[in-house]
Amino acid sequence: MQKNSITKKYQNLVNQINNFEDKFQTLTDNELRAHSFKLKKQYQDSKDLNSVISESFALTREASVRTLGLRHFDVQLIGGLTLNNQKIAEMKTGEGKTLVATLPAYLNALTDKGVHIVTVNDYLASRDQMSMGQIYRFLGLNTGLIQEDMTFLDRQKNYNADLTYVTNNEVAFDYLRDNMASNLNQVVLPPFNYCIVDEVDSIFIDE
Repeated sequence: MQKNSITKKYQNLVNQINNFEDKFQTLTDNELRAHSFKLKKQYQDSKDLNSVISESFALTREASVRTLGLRHFDVQLIGGLTLNNQKIAEMKTGEGKTLVATLPAYLNALTDKGVHIVTVNDYLASRDQMSMGQIYRFLGLNTGLIQEDMTFLDRQKNYNADLTYVTNNEVAFDYLRDNMASNLNQVVLPPFNYCIVDEVDSIFIDE
């Protein structure tokens, strides 16, 4: 019952996203990128992310098809809408949760305030930044990656990307170090904006 009510809640938005698909399929790569900048400008004018949800999700899906050959299914759109609504989306292995995260991540990156995608180890952070990052870079955004052996300046630079992939350990210790810094020049993290936590049960409970 609960699952059906959630699906019904988001079905209208899913329909709106699907309605953009035919239009976006006809655009060239450059036109898609231009549309991405148009959405960013639209947000800057309105300061309302809700007004661009449908277009941004549809744009992300089309970029994913062109870069990765992967098209988000409706159930993945619902997962993305759930994450964007600050809720936990439970998905089984193989249901494409890594791809799901690209939808709200791109939407929230339109604010120019940064998005953090937190995962459990350096390998996954690096893999996802390289693979899923193709979607964001295709749409004109840049991606960052935080790894264990990085210098202070590299951390600052990568945290200031539009979307940054980082492990829970690295972001936690950087947060602690930042809070012990004596001036702002010694801080690596920008002000927090939006974060997606992968393997949320593992990170928030087990660790």
